[in-house]
Amino acid sequence: MVVTVSLSGCVSENVKSNENTVPSTNENREYITVKDMWNRVVKIKKDVNRVVLLDFTGTYLKIMKIWGIDDKVVGVDNSQKKNVFLKVVCPRIENIPDVGSTSKGLNYEAIAATKPDVVIIRAFSTNKEREQRYREIINKLNGMGIPVVILLHPTSYDTPNVSTMWQEIEILGKIFNKEKEAKDLINYLNGYVELIKERTKDIPEDKRPKVLLYATPDYMLGAQTIQSYFLEDIVHGKNVLKSGRWIKTSPEEILKLNPDAIIALGHQGYISPEDIYSGKNVFIDWKLVQNVKAIKDRKVGSLGITEWRATVEFPIGLLREAKTLYPERFTDIDPDKEEIKLYKELYRLNDEEIKEAVKAQRYRGEVH
Repeated sequence: MVVTVSLSGCVSENVKSNENTVPSTNENREYITVKDMWNRVVKIKKDVNRVVLLDFTGTYLKIMKIWGIDDKVVGVDNSQKKNVFLKVVCPRIENIPDVGSTSKGLNYEAIAATKPDVVIIRAFSTNKEREQRYREIINKLNGMGIPVVILLHPTSYDTPNVSTMWQEIEILGKIFNKEKEAKDLINYLNGYVELIKERTKDIPEDKRPKVLLYATPDYMLGAQTIQSYFLEDIVHGKNVLKSGRWIKTSPEEILKLNPDAIIALGHQGYISPEDIYSGKNVFIDWKLVQNVKAIKDRKVGSLGITEWRATVEFPIGLLREAKTLYPERFTDIDPDKEEIKLYKELYRLNDEEIKEAVKAQRYRGEVH
């Protein structure tokens, strides 16, 4: 449940919900005010040159790389430092200071040392405890004289929707004076969304497969995740789970659910359909579930380590998912080619960098 947070010194009341930028009443025109996704109105410098990104997905750093302004990032949380794909598309991540994490503890001295103009948090705010943690972080940083903008991961909402991702991009565009670029990026990504929705929207309810969204190593994703929204509202499949977010699973549970299809999400490492079909013991022992309908019917698809997330590469994940469920409707589309196209057009990677990016999407980590 998302709540509206009111923090002293940072918030103006009675702001219209569809506005992201509010004209500053301060005579000092070096500042603007931006409304974040907790309906807080935050005063920041008009020209932000130093930003700390507390975003466990690495999405905002990638967007800034696309806009050619990633040199403004002076601090990141440690989860971004571990992201193998991020290291390919934005190599300077290696040299950006690590300031801890919102989940395991921030290094406030390290944040202060970066002298940020603003700290931007992508909050995964799914319960009161998490909300309180973010509240405390905001209060601490405000007490240090550092403005904080809260943006929300889509799964923070009771009913996730891709539209909130567009709102995140729009607000980033306001902060960095990249409003046209924000609109262009939204249109680019939404083009894939609309293509998939259009091709699958007429599939009757009783013909839509029941899908298990399996996230390595041993989770399945329930109805209150953005991934379930992607599946049901864009690809037009059915989540075999009707509630919940992140739920532990096991071979026994997969057998019991007996899904029509399985989409393997590379949460803590990539696993291929071939690994699953051949019954390998990777993350779980797949030989124990060979009688599941999805495996017998060869209806297993795999998404890379960032393709399944609510991040820049999610349209490629949607294409892989759609082609797994409805191959006859996507015979003219090769998701692998679309992946390469996205890397070229958005990140402007060269051929060698593209090879490394593709390899990074299939990173498995320490599990063999």
